[in-house]
Amino acid sequence: MEPLPFEYLSHGTREQIAVIVRVALGRLLANRGTPIPVLLDDALVFSDDNRIERMFDALTQAAEKHQVIVLTCRDRVFQSLGARRLRIEAE
Repeated sequence: MEPLPFEYLSHGTREQIAVIVRVALGRLLANRGTPIPVLLDDALVFSDDNRIERMFDALTQAAEKHQVIVLTCRDRVFQSLGARRLRIEAE
């Protein structure tokens, strides 16, 4: 089976690959003694329910090695991550 060109992949698949690459780079740098946070800004908006759960598993594993910061307006979806939640509220 030949690999598909990147542009043939769904938006969700592209987005998931981008997240996994960021997590992998974060782990690589942490293993080399330069820990950096992995920052995700409204990531996984195109992921279906099953895939987002698998991505949450990957993010939970990544958080064991280094800091993962998720910025999102989708509170309920990301609630299952069980992370510490911070809010920015207007005065």
